Amino acid sequence: MKRIPQVIAVNPPKDDTIADRVTRHNPKTYDEKYSLVELEQWIRGMEKIFVILEVPEERKVNIGTFYVTGEVDMLWNTIKDRLSRPEFTSGRFLKELKAQFYPVIIQL
Repeated sequence: MKRIPQVIAVNPPKDDTIADRVTRHNPKTYDEKYSLVELEQWIRGMEKIFVILEVPEERKVNIGTFYVTGEVDMLWNTIKDRLSRPEFTSGRFLKELKAQFYPVIIQL
């Protein structure tokens, strides 16, 4: 009887495991300018993935914004310079996103 050689598992690089694990959950992208339902679905979907994968707060904005396109991506490009400030958290990003894309009547 012939023995099959054992395959040694290779560990993925540590710096990309969180983003890779998020990607494996196939998160939706958000690109709808004024669709409250789509925005809420995107936010809740990303939050569920972040919770289950225990994504650290400091990585949520960078990972989450990878999944925005269109006008939302343009908004992100105008506010991303604030990322260097410690008060810019994922909560702050969501607040700015909602202020821009929620209908005014919902924001009140």
